[in-house]
Amino acid sequence: MNIFSPEIFGLALDNTVDSVVITDLNNVIQYANPAFTKITGFPRDKALGKTPSILRSRHTTLETYQKMWATILAGGWWRGHIINVKANGEEWHSFLSISQVRNPSGRAVGYVGIARDITEMKRLETQLHDMSLEAIYMLAQAAEAKDEVTGNHILRVRAYSEAVAAEMGLTEEEVNKIGYSSILHDVGKLHVPDAILKKAGKLTEDEWEEMKKHPEGGAAILRNKDFYHVARDIAANHHERWDGTGYPAGIKGEEIPLASRIVTAADVFDALTTERPYKKAWTETEAMDKILQDRGKAFDPAVVDAFEALFRRGKISELMRRYADQ
Repeated sequence: MNIFSPEIFGLALDNTVDSVVITDLNNVIQYANPAFTKITGFPRDKALGKTPSILRSRHTTLETYQKMWATILAGGWWRGHIINVKANGEEWHSFLSISQVRNPSGRAVGYVGIARDITEMKRLETQLHDMSLEAIYMLAQAAEAKDEVTGNHILRVRAYSEAVAAEMGLTEEEVNKIGYSSILHDVGKLHVPDAILKKAGKLTEDEWEEMKKHPEGGAAILRNKDFYHVARDIAANHHERWDGTGYPAGIKGEEIPLASRIVTAADVFDALTTERPYKKAWTETEAMDKILQDRGKAFDPAVVDAFEALFRRGKISELMRRYADQ
């Protein structure tokens, strides 16, 4: 038996668990294997003569398709995660690979797409993600519980951080990651003795040195946990300064992770505008003026510019009211 015969190739395509679709150069479907029907619910006779757009969902952006076709038309393989729809309208996740089909002379005659159904894998990823988020909130609440005067501090820091990140043009995924990671910025306070953390008066020099260890304590709590890598960066570096005069490492500028630079400004603004046993709350304008005064010193100029733009539009005031302490 010639294992390279067309008949054997046909049997291989018909028996693979992945959906295989072959189109002509006009992207009209000429072949769809049984797995295509099993996964999508579209009978092969209904798919033939159609384009793969029958599977298109609202989740895949035009930019994604433009990049896909740029790669394919340049002669390369495009690979990526796509959310498609089945014949019944149900969404399914696929890992899709597409390339040109070439004849023996090297001329492109069509396209082949191989899609693996990864819906269950994505469901499990989401479940694990949700469990990890729940753990984040539990850790953050534990840290906040030690500091009785901070109120809704972590909620406001999260809201400011997300707004600034979005204003700076970060992706939705990056904004969300910075947001939920920001609430762990002070998780290292779990290592700070209550006698220091809850002291109403001024800290002694030794007490202050102990308090300054909480960024490293936060990083230690979150070490070796890949899901928390942004939170770890934030916890470790949110007291660093743009000019290198912060702590604990004294790093400066873009050595400080962007997420940390964003949360630093949000944290300071909220600390200034919140009443504490040792100080009165500053007004929003006073706090914004302080942030502007320290632009390029304590804070990343780009972060300050984004923060100021939000402040001028009233967004910061809106978030302050929404998450005000009761």
